Amino acid sequence: MSAETSPRTGGGGTTRAPELGEAVRAALGALADLAAPSAALRDGRVDRMLRASLQAHESAQNGDGRRAGLDEVAAAVRTACAHLAVTEFEDAYLALRAALDRLPRRWEPGPDGAGTGA
Repeated sequence: MSAETSPRTGGGGTTRAPELGEAVRAALGALADLAAPSAALRDGRVDRMLRASLQAHESAQNGDGRRAGLDEVAAAVRTACAHLAVTEFEDAYLALRAALDRLPRRWEPGPDGAGTGA
């Protein structure tokens, strides 16, 4: 999902917030060119997407202790949202880079069946 598009809808027509890692990556994509901020940054879509992902993450975390390792990611995303709210795009970018660095790496099997980090 990109920050330029609307969130996905589920089978019942309700919107679903992207996973926290997906939202961080999409927001970083929207912040790729700070010289010409995208419409999604200027009108608050990126901020709303990140906040919705945080809310979904926190709701899921309340019932699932396995997500506790993402607390640092959530804190960095909250910081980015604060910067986005006052159009400090460079600081938001830096906070999201910190969040990205703290996301767990995905395991992907290599061609020989051995695991590789993504």
